[in-house]
This record gives sequence, structure tokens and C-alpha cells, in this order.
Amino acid sequence: MSLYMYKASYTSASIKAMVENPTDRSGMIAKACETFGGKMLHFLMAFGEDDAIVICELPDDVAAAAIAAQVAASGGCSRINTIQLLSVEDWVKACTMARDVSSGYQAPTK
Repeated sequence: MSLYMYKASYTSASIKAMVENPTDRSGMIAKACETFGGKMLHFLMAFGEDDAIVICELPDDVAAAAIAAQVAASGGCSRINTIQLLSVEDWVKACTMARDVSSGYQAPTK
């Protein structure tokens, strides 16, 4: 399973509907994650550019893209970003690989 973070901004119409009828929408998001073979770990509301943050485990990028597509198609969000996350353990493995494998990559020069 891979970790994903969704960052979403609701439309003003969606915020208006939530203010008029306050409800906990985390169950709906959890069900979507489960339907695509995963598990929601966190659903948080945020201040600033993003209104909602979801962190979940999903089987693959295709499942993550499918959830993002469903949310986008609903029209309830003006923006949604999907970010694949790495555990610290995987980051250490990536750094070890970067150190041990010579790809020949060099930074651009003048």
C-alpha cells in the first residue's frame, strides 16, 4: 500500500451547503478509500489555501487517481491535489539508493 495526501478547496456553494447543514463528511471519504481497496487515515479541515486534507493508504496510483477524479467530477471542489507520500523508512532507502547507485546525473553548468 502507498500513502497519499489529498488537498482540496471547496467551492463557495459547497461551503454554503456545509454551513447550512453542518455534517461530518469523513465517513463518505473513508468509504471511497475502502471502495478502492484502501483506508482513510486522517480527514482534517484546514485554514488557508486548502479547506480539507485527507491522508490515506491506497493500493496504487490508479486508485488514487480514480478517487481524485470522482471528487473533481462532483463539482464540490474548486481544486484538488493528489500527493504521493513516502514514509521516513522509504525516504532513507531512497537516499541510500541515491548514494550507492551512480546514474551519471550532474547539475547544469554554465
